Amino acid sequence: MTAKPREDGDVRRSKERGRPLLWLSGAWVLLFLGIFLWAFPGSAFAEAIALIAACVLAPLPALLYMHRRKDRLLARAANAEEAAAQLKLQLETVRFRTARLREELKAADRQARLSHQLTLLGQFTAGFMHEFNNPLAIVAGRIEVLLEERKEDAGLCADLEQMLKETRYMSQIATTLLQALRRERGSEIFEASEPRKALEEALEALRPSAQNQGVSLVEEIAEAPRVDVPQHVVGEVARCLLSNALQALKGREEGRIWVRLEPYRTAGAKVVARIEDNGPGVPESIREHLFEPFVSHSSGRERLGLGLFLAASLLDMYDGRIRYEAREGGGAGFVIELPPARFTRGQPYHWFTGGTTE
Repeated sequence: MTAKPREDGDVRRSKERGRPLLWLSGAWVLLFLGIFLWAFPGSAFAEAIALIAACVLAPLPALLYMHRRKDRLLARAANAEEAAAQLKLQLETVRFRTARLREELKAADRQARLSHQLTLLGQFTAGFMHEFNNPLAIVAGRIEVLLEERKEDAGLCADLEQMLKETRYMSQIATTLLQALRRERGSEIFEASEPRKALEEALEALRPSAQNQGVSLVEEIAEAPRVDVPQHVVGEVARCLLSNALQALKGREEGRIWVRLEPYRTAGAKVVARIEDNGPGVPESIREHLFEPFVSHSSGRERLGLGLFLAASLLDMYDGRIRYEAREGGGAGFVIELPPARFTRGQPYHWFTGGTTE
C-alpha cells in the first residue's frame, strides 16, 4: 500500500530536479559557438552559420532526454495495462468461483430439503400402505367369495374377475412403491414378463378415458422377448406415461398417443418401448429435472408430482431406464429400456419364444 505512493513521490522529486537541468542543457552550444567564432573572426557568413547551427543543435540533449523519458513512460503504461488485465482476469476468476460456489450451495440446500421431503414421504407412505393393504385384502377376499357364490352369472363373474385383477395389481404396486421409495429391491422373486402383454393391459385400462376425451390410441407393438422386470412394474410405468399424455392432451383437438414396442433384432440388447403424444411437449426449463420428485409438467403448467420419479425409480431397481425425447413434429416422447430376461438352464429360450420348458 505504501510502496506505490513512495514511488510516485520519488518520480515527482526527480522531475522537479531535472527541470532546471533541462533548460541549461542547451548551453553546451556556447562552447561550440565560441570556438567557431575564434577560428573564423570577422566573418559575417561564418557567424550566421554558427548561430544557425547553435539554434538547431541546442535542443538536441533535451530531445534525447524527452525521447528516453517517452520510452520509459510507454513501458510503464504497458506494464500498467498488463497489470490491469491480470487484475481483471483475477476478478473474473473470483466472480466465476463465487457464482459456482453459490450454485453448489443452492444445489446442496435443495438436495438436503429434497432428502428431508423424501424421508417424510417414505415414513408417511409406509404407514399409509399398511393401513391401505388391510382393507384392500378384505375387498379381494370378498370378491373371491362373490366369485364362488355367483359363479352361475357369467357376466357378473367377468366383472368380478376384472375387479379382483385390479385389486391384486394395486396390492403389488403398493409393495413395489415402498421398495422404490426405499431404493431397495430386496429378495423379490418374480417371473420374466412379456412387455407386449403389459402394454396391452395398460392400453385396455386407459382406453375408456381416451375415448371419453376423444384421443386416438395408436398401437404399434412388435414381437419382443421377455424382460427381467415384473409385469406389474412395466404396466405401472406404461400407465403413468399414458395418464400423463392424456392429461397433456386435455382440450386439444385430434389428440393422439402412439404406443410402440420396437422389433427386437440384437440378442442381449435392451427391449425398447416408446410412448409419444402430439401434445405441447415438455419445456426445456424442466427437462433436466423431469425425473426428480415434485417436478412434472401438465397442460402447459408446472405442478408438483411424483409419477415420473416413481416410474424411473421402479425401472432403476431392475436395471431399466426411462428418458425423454422431444418428438419430431411437436409433442413429447418417452423411451423405456428394459433388460431382456437371461438364459437359464431350465428355460434357455423363453425370452425369445415367450413360453416355458418343463
